Amino acid sequence: MRKASGPPTAVDTAARLSGTDLVNAARSGDTHAQAALFDEYLPLIYNVIGRGLHGHPDVDDAVQETMLRALRALPRLREPERFRSWIVAIAIRQIHDHGRRRKAALVRQAPLTEADDLPDAGADFAEVTVDRQTLADAGGELLEASRWLSDDQRRTMALWWQEAAGQLSRKEVAEALDLSVPHTAVRIQRMKARLELAVRVLAAWRARPRCPGLDSATGGGSAAPGAGALTRLGRHVTDCPSCQAAATWDSIDNVPIRLGGLAVPAVLAAGIPGLVARHGVASGLLSSLWHALQHGAGRLVPAKTTAAVGATVTLAAVTGLAIQQYAPSPHHTTPATPGTSPTAVASAARLPGPAPSAAGETPSATPAHAYSGLSTADHYVAPDGDDANPGTLTRPFATVTHAVAEARPGQTVAVRGGTYRPGTTVALKASGTADHRIVVSNYRDERPVFDGSRLASGTWFLVQSGAYVTVQGIEIVHAPDVAYACGSCHDNAFTRLSVHDNGRIGLLLHGAGTTGNTVLDSDFFANHETGSTGGRADGLLFQEGSGTGNRIQGCRVYDNSGDGLDVSSFVGAVTIDRTWAFGNGVNHWGTADFAAGGSGFKLGGGTTAQSAQTVTDSAAWDNAGFGFTELGTAGAPTLTHDTAYRNGAAGFAFVHMAATLKANLAVANKPDSWLGSAASASGNSWDQQGWTAADLRLTDTAATTAPRRADGSLPRTLFLSNTRDASTGATMS
Repeated sequence: MRKASGPPTAVDTAARLSGTDLVNAARSGDTHAQAALFDEYLPLIYNVIGRGLHGHPDVDDAVQETMLRALRALPRLREPERFRSWIVAIAIRQIHDHGRRRKAALVRQAPLTEADDLPDAGADFAEVTVDRQTLADAGGELLEASRWLSDDQRRTMALWWQEAAGQLSRKEVAEALDLSVPHTAVRIQRMKARLELAVRVLAAWRARPRCPGLDSATGGGSAAPGAGALTRLGRHVTDCPSCQAAATWDSIDNVPIRLGGLAVPAVLAAGIPGLVARHGVASGLLSSLWHALQHGAGRLVPAKTTAAVGATVTLAAVTGLAIQQYAPSPHHTTPATPGTSPTAVASAARLPGPAPSAAGETPSATPAHAYSGLSTADHYVAPDGDDANPGTLTRPFATVTHAVAEARPGQTVAVRGGTYRPGTTVALKASGTADHRIVVSNYRDERPVFDGSRLASGTWFLVQSGAYVTVQGIEIVHAPDVAYACGSCHDNAFTRLSVHDNGRIGLLLHGAGTTGNTVLDSDFFANHETGSTGGRADGLLFQEGSGTGNRIQGCRVYDNSGDGLDVSSFVGAVTIDRTWAFGNGVNHWGTADFAAGGSGFKLGGGTTAQSAQTVTDSAAWDNAGFGFTELGTAGAPTLTHDTAYRNGAAGFAFVHMAATLKANLAVANKPDSWLGSAASASGNSWDQQGWTAADLRLTDTAATTAPRRADGSLPRTLFLSNTRDASTGATMS
């Protein structure tokens, strides 16, 4: 640690300055500010170029050239508040220049035949030695399909990826593309449509057995489909029922969040800040920086073109998937102590480090790491902070309420690890915009825990209002009543939450205008009442409200004293996908006179087709009540590929509603189905003969409450998958 009397470092500068102040200091020639500034923006630039060039061996070169050009032009930057969009625009030009050079090189080669446009089906993704199972596990089909985009579309995808991950605003994307915001929206939609088509074609091509008509569409060759054939193959897949069955794919909008960022190679992370800190933007820096970086990279990997070593070591960091590390435990956890994250300390320590200076010397660099939360932010909160502070990393705010009130559209709030025990309701009153969301997130890999044990009886803990806000990576415990509520909210995202052991509802969305919200990869468990019959604490509830476009995906709602997931009194469309509800309504606490409904999923939805609720690929088991059920007569929900097992009442109970049930599985319930005349059922296990519990895999129950996977998605398990017909019931894994 630097003594108080020593010279300032880049770490000191980064802690003291932020935003436009840091940019202005760098423009004025402060080398520590330059080191801090370019270190902060290196991950963003690396991800934009890495996605835009799709893991090409020249990614590192393009990143280096971008940094060099930005260093050279920095003193001439007239609007420091636009630094982010300015440096991203430089990166986009590098992607464009690379594509132009590549095309020029292809022109000098022999003419390509149509077969050349169809890469070998066994070739590795992006010509890099990467384990294909790893790619499949993390959504690699989408990344591989992006090879079929045009250069312009790939540049758009690179920017959209960062926008979806909360790193760029729509306005900054538009500025980087030199387009208006409306034109940018159109371009992004066209790119996404093309990308989704490519994913469907890729999935159909890999199906076994493959559709003969798809083979015919490629001329019957053995090579995989390429970019030139995408339109023709897409037309076939769209019109072919067999290919459609193989090419199921959900929206791509959540993929950037799930996959996280590409990890910056250590040599880049260590080399650029060190050289800038030593040389600033003085004459001769550009050449020195360029050659030193090339020399450092050369020592790490002797030759970029070396097939085995170069592809595996250098390019694995580019095209290998650096998944964000975040695994909210379904059980109690010990929160991190503020400021002790090893990755946070290591990242700060490497800022001022000098570059290697001797030939053959191995550079000392911190291993690359992708954080689960925000690596930098506009505002910071810590348990030992003070709301009178400026809200910087070294002088953080004390409360999220104050930080969110200070946040403006497009800004971020990083919540440090540790336990927060407020004595009053935590109010989150803020709104971003469609192009400039507000993000409230855990800081790096730290875990903030909000403990409501000091609140008075009947007090709601976190109460939010507003729109276009993302809240992620926090844990909420011991609230005396509702743990987290959002009233008449729209277009908000609740991601990677762990809400447990609270006095009533885990997460409540309510009120008119509750529209376009997403609850993703979150756990709501062990919420229960004390001092009563104990059965009114639901895990996740949409109640007494209305709206459309709400989505619940990848969640677990379990061991709550009431129902697991209840949207029965909400009028409007709610889409529920890949969500598990189990053990609800069971008296785990020995409560006297315990009484609870304890259904896994409770649906409603209103009376119109537009407001119909859907449940797909989800499972309900060991609930005290029904697995999937209704409340009242209104609504027409659709349930497809869901599983109900060993629930205390009917697995699927829709006596009044005009529910549609297809390809669902129910065994060992009491009974498996209880349907009225308005319901429509086909292809379900109870429509067939002979389904029993012996058809299910039942030995992997522990995995269902295991920590989540590194990307935040549900843990892998074979539990409740069946050995008879994989097209019936939930997939679970």
